Amino acid sequence: MSLLARSAGGDVLEMGVVGRDGMAGMALIPGVNMMPYDGVMQVEGTALRIPADTLKELVQVSSPFHQLLGRYAYTVFATGIQTAVCNNFHSVRERCARWLLMLHDLADADTFALTQSLLALTLGVRRPSITIAANALHRARLVNYHHGRMTIHNRRGLEAAACECYRLIREQQLRLLEY
Repeated sequence: MSLLARSAGGDVLEMGVVGRDGMAGMALIPGVNMMPYDGVMQVEGTALRIPADTLKELVQVSSPFHQLLGRYAYTVFATGIQTAVCNNFHSVRERCARWLLMLHDLADADTFALTQSLLALTLGVRRPSITIAANALHRARLVNYHHGRMTIHNRRGLEAAACECYRLIREQQLRLLEY
């Protein structure tokens, strides 16, 4: 699931990704009943839903669960900040590689459904910019893209193609969530 922020003019930018390691709806934990972003499913997978009242009750009765959700909330916050830095200072190719790595971390396969239009929306750029970036990653034999299906062929190479934001985000997630 992509966490998407919207401008008053309707422009969309991804601020984070939720996969099998996390949850959307973190604002419910401190008692806020609205979200500052939209959640949109981007790739195939299973999502579980828990009623807000049940979640609030679980957090109140389990200190370890509350602490884990607090650490997860921090990683979502920190990822959003690092993503903003990345979107401002790094090339579309580097950002594309970062996002594909993040998606690969959360997906259960090397191949997943992904259109260039969706990738452009996610990274907040025009589709032609994604075409150029995806073609560069394909020519480097890091990924294969064909008819809305993306396959990661060379993860180490993709990590080298990404900016340092991927490593910073991933190290923080691993440290705080103790994978």
